[in-house]
Amino acid sequence: MSTWDIAVIGAGVAGSTAAALLAQRGLRIILFEKGSYPRQKVCGEFLSPEAVEVLRHAGVWPRIEAYHPPRIDGFTLSVGSRETHHRLASPGYGVSRWLLDQTLWNYAQQAGVTTQERCTVTQVSGDFQRGFCVTAQQAGAPSPPIRARAVLCAAGRQWPLAERPKPSVRGERVHFVGLKAHFQGLSLDRHVELHTIPQGYCGLVEVTGGVTNICCWMQARALRRAGVMPHRVLSSTLAEHMVLRQRLQGAKQISTSWTTTSFTYGRPVAPVSSGIWHIGDSAAMVAPLTGDGMGMGLRAAELAATMLQAVFWQESTWAQATTEYARRWQREFSPRLRWGRGLEAMLLQPRLAALACATLHHLPALMDYIYRRTRSLLS
Repeated sequence: MSTWDIAVIGAGVAGSTAAALLAQRGLRIILFEKGSYPRQKVCGEFLSPEAVEVLRHAGVWPRIEAYHPPRIDGFTLSVGSRETHHRLASPGYGVSRWLLDQTLWNYAQQAGVTTQERCTVTQVSGDFQRGFCVTAQQAGAPSPPIRARAVLCAAGRQWPLAERPKPSVRGERVHFVGLKAHFQGLSLDRHVELHTIPQGYCGLVEVTGGVTNICCWMQARALRRAGVMPHRVLSSTLAEHMVLRQRLQGAKQISTSWTTTSFTYGRPVAPVSSGIWHIGDSAAMVAPLTGDGMGMGLRAAELAATMLQAVFWQESTWAQATTEYARRWQREFSPRLRWGRGLEAMLLQPRLAALACATLHHLPALMDYIYRRTRSLLS
């Protein structure tokens, strides 16, 4: 049975970054990914300023920058026929997940990480003192189990193995669906845009390759009423939304296929469970409209890598580091999660959304404050 210092489950932006950082610090890392790269993923594809800073610290940002990602320094919000425009306090970038995930996967490999592609983890047992045993299947066939001193989970919100408290009944009723496609022929003037639609919202941002990402997040019942098919949802939305209809005039979808995902709110936040540390959506799902899901995942990866390094360099005990990681995760991310969920709940109510749009138009300083509260930009 092969032995590793740390097994990382999930090779999205958080998992690949954490694996690369840990390998750069001299640890033996194995990284499991159930899919393969490159691939599309439902994502707003707005890389926030704090996400860029983590990538700079990791040394990977120059590789992304070589593709000339568009700098995004403005924000547009529309509700019905009303829209408001603002400058962002700190600019971000538009980067497709097709490019970002593949770049980070390659970077982890070059940092010395052993990668297992198309490999699904099916069981994790043990603890830090005895060692964890990780069992996986590759291409449908069982792979030899491996042993690791620690396990870091970045497998996303649907990670099935960790023992978590059951979600509340109320949370189980809120089902959302995400839809994403790339289009050509749009000019957004370096703005990321958010348009409210029936029981959801639609985000637009220009990304690498001169294309525009359109990503919609809506309650499942609204999708069913619109006919389930993504192109029908878009057609129905454009028929009711004048601003979005005007924005998409002349736009052409690059591929006829849409990338989709589903999600149910209600799962409790869990930065640590059963001795496994969680980062990214595996720990908690940030409201997509804040544009900081990747930023939170990358920052959590950086935090976890730093604290795990302290354990393996015997600067901290496992128990101390685990307690401190959970505490710092809660302190840094819980307020941002609450702000994001609150904003989302407001924008899903047409009257409140219209009021918010009008208020932001007359109080631009409020937009700057909200932008900072939903990310780590407050001094």
